[in-house]
Amino acid sequence: MTATATGSAATGRQGLSSTSPVRQLGTGGRGMELRIPRSSHPGLAGADEMSEEDRLWPGRVRRLGREQLRSWRMDSLCEPVELCLSELVTNAMRYGSGPVVDVRLYGTASHLCIEVTDGSPDRPVLGVAGVDDESGRGLALVEAIAESWGVTEDGTCTWCRLSVPEEQS
Repeated sequence: MTATATGSAATGRQGLSSTSPVRQLGTGGRGMELRIPRSSHPGLAGADEMSEEDRLWPGRVRRLGREQLRSWRMDSLCEPVELCLSELVTNAMRYGSGPVVDVRLYGTASHLCIEVTDGSPDRPVLGVAGVDDESGRGLALVEAIAESWGVTEDGTCTWCRLSVPEEQS
């Protein structure tokens, strides 16, 4: 299976090639797109059933996002974008039901947008994690960091939007 990436970061220092699990989708301008094959059984994966390969993707996507932001000279957004990407991709890999997870990172003059589509019509739920819980904080972190976030009507795509500082727009 192949995963998909576009944008200058996706083809930069990561050393991606035609045999890489990340392949070019093609975006123009300020955009990065990834198509990631899930190796866990779609619809059956839970937090404890995620494959080792699926567990690696949030870190990979974080690095690709950071590279993309640096190429856009938006370094001040690296940390919040990395965190949002990581949380949304982790949720998609754990709870999504589609065979792939699609990730889009794109910018406008005033905002940076992240969309993660997992193929599942089950809408994510903003949970409340206890102090000793090892999970359940992802969407709360996204909500705290992003200007806004939400889910498409069909439930398959979770998105967030961050403001671009004026000096970087």
